Amino acid sequence: MIFSTDSIRLTFADPGKGTMTNDGWVHRKAVPYIIIAQPLEGRYTIECGDGRSSEIKTGEAFLTAPNVPLVISHHCDSKTKRMIIRFIHFNFTVFDAINLAELFELPLCVEARWANRFGEIAEKMLLLKRAEDLKSIKSVARINELGFSVLHLLLEYLESKGIVPHINPSIMRLLPVLEYARRHLDQKLEVADLAKRANLSVPRFHAEFKRLFGDSPLDHVRKMRLSKASDMLRSSSSSLEEIAQQTGFCNQFHFSREFKKCYGYPPTVFRKNISKGLVV
Repeated sequence: MIFSTDSIRLTFADPGKGTMTNDGWVHRKAVPYIIIAQPLEGRYTIECGDGRSSEIKTGEAFLTAPNVPLVISHHCDSKTKRMIIRFIHFNFTVFDAINLAELFELPLCVEARWANRFGEIAEKMLLLKRAEDLKSIKSVARINELGFSVLHLLLEYLESKGIVPHINPSIMRLLPVLEYARRHLDQKLEVADLAKRANLSVPRFHAEFKRLFGDSPLDHVRKMRLSKASDMLRSSSSSLEEIAQQTGFCNQFHFSREFKKCYGYPPTVFRKNISKGLVV
């Protein structure tokens, strides 16, 4: 697979750090971004909707892909009676159509020596977040620099585990369809129109799409709409009605219902948590 400088785009990168004393607190959620989270005191236990589970000890980190149902249990340090965590939430798209996480089997547990390196980048992001006007050109450039540092470190880590990116060659045939859908999320998208752009009959297109992506074409489009909406919730002050219009939902109530069904909480709560620094 050949990549160029415009093949990979950072869509989101946000750090966080927090302390909690509520031992045993369980957070059930799915999120529209990759998470890497490290307990500096205390530990996690993680259960994923794909059947994987792990205990994340102090100094290690967990790494999860977008849209995976998660059950995250928080355990305070037995001596300090608290849990201190730091994390990065981030997303990249490939060819402006595929989420980076779809190219890899991400390991759930990251060893401490690697987790510390991710943590160092998180600390730099936090310093920037506290000190800069994040909408200035300089700050955006620095955010991108640090975001791609996370990507470079992630690829270095995965390579050390023998995990390499893979795109099924058949997916390349469908990339124009995905790119078209991404550019027209504000419009009504029919399976027949998408199939025509792939030069396939509707039944064959539907079957091939589900084989490659695990979702029906319209389910995948719905996830693309929700992903774009989550980006807008994080990065803009647009109203829910405006976001719904720009992402192809009938109205803000339809948007809110679909968002909550996918992620477990309404978009207003998601936006509020992001603005406060969502604790994992």
